[in-house]
Amino acid sequence: MTPESGTAVISGAGRGFGAALAAVLAAEQWTVYGIVRPGSAPEARESGSVRFLEWDIARSCPDAVSKVLSDASIDVVVNNAAVGSSQKTLSSVDSGSLAQLLDNNVAGAVRVTQASLAGLLRPGPRGRRPLVVNVSSRLGSAALQADGAFAGFGTSYGYRLSKAALNMLTLSLHEEFGAEMDVWSVHPGALTTGMGRAGASKEPATAARELLHELTERRGASPRFFELGSSAPLPW
Repeated sequence: MTPESGTAVISGAGRGFGAALAAVLAAEQWTVYGIVRPGSAPEARESGSVRFLEWDIARSCPDAVSKVLSDASIDVVVNNAAVGSSQKTLSSVDSGSLAQLLDNNVAGAVRVTQASLAGLLRPGPRGRRPLVVNVSSRLGSAALQADGAFAGFGTSYGYRLSKAALNMLTLSLHEEFGAEMDVWSVHPGALTTGMGRAGASKEPATAARELLHELTERRGASPRFFELGSSAPLPW
């Protein structure tokens, strides 16, 4: 490994931003544990420095995955996995599907962090503090939403609720573990993925390289909420 490399756990590593980030880190000699849905791992269960772990994060961590993560010395956890929703009005919100979305997008991030915690906090010859990165969105900013910054976007209730809750997870983790590790919420930008908005133009690989730069430079205090590619903080 190079002096700037490490070990990362990435949820949602089978597609989109998660897949791009796994590839970018692996190219820089990082060891990557990529969490993917059962049955969706690439045919080669290991690709370069990426080891794919099958886990539906809306459920408890399988014993085999738990052992791999608990035995690893982890530098970075990226809670990226998310599902979307098209329920844009109160009358269209179905409580059952909303609960499932929050279970995946928010409780799933909690489960991944719990499963990785021993590896994150394991003493070792690190050159930097361990880090949890929650892939959020500017749409999860309560302050910006209150100011009407995104009025007319037509974003679903579930997406906004889950990203706001993910930001609170960042703050809660910092409150409990701030003396031992850093915690960030990041808005990756308007990505050209299946969950991206119409007119999105930013390639996932671009956002992945921007996050790698942040991991290498480790700029700013914790907790942070910011957009990749910009040094300006986002309001919580």
